Amino acid sequence: MDRRRLGAWGEKKAIAYLRGKGASILAVNFRCKAGEIDIIAREGSTVVFVEVKTRRDFVGGLPCESVGEGKQRRIARAAGAYLSAGCGDRRLAGADFRFDVIEVLLLGGRAWLRHVKGAFWGE
Repeated sequence: MDRRRLGAWGEKKAIAYLRGKGASILAVNFRCKAGEIDIIAREGSTVVFVEVKTRRDFVGGLPCESVGEGKQRRIARAAGAYLSAGCGDRRLAGADFRFDVIEVLLLGGRAWLRHVKGAFWGE
């Protein structure tokens, strides 16, 4: 499985996980001038901006460790755009929100998932 297919597979696993936890999926692969967000979900009154990191091994550390400050800033800017009148649902302006990372590991033909809630703060 190439890198792109692995990433798409990981996003599908993350979406299924979030739905299983009762979240509703608002957008997948949201893109705007400010950046990109893998999954935007709603858990109760909270909008959750999710970065999905899928790996086959731990080379380079945990997958969430690859979400550095630059990536965090781009996600936060895209989240602001989504919540503003310019993108997304206007009813979400002023909503509570958080930034999560979902790690998906494909090890030994099996998927392992870890949900890091509140992984980072926006700008």
